[in-house]
Amino acid sequence: MEGRAFLFEVDIAEEDLISEMISSLSPFIKKGFPIKVIQTSAPSMGRSQSMWTRILTSLKELGEWLEDLKRLARIHRGRA
Repeated sequence: MEGRAFLFEVDIAEEDLISEMISSLSPFIKKGFPIKVIQTSAPSMGRSQSMWTRILTSLKELGEWLEDLKRLARIHRGRA
């Protein structure tokens, strides 16, 4: 990523903070700058970790990612 990356580690329970962070990316996408997202997660009691990469190029994709994270947060709350 050659010095052009940010790393945020946020607990999935911080849904409002996550929504605000993701929403703040919309001006960059509107201007034509794609956003590369690398998302990792691990079950609270597990040792395995999953990771995926997504390139966001439209506001629709940004919204879909936000909805995915909201679903993940609901699942997490259900297990707590």
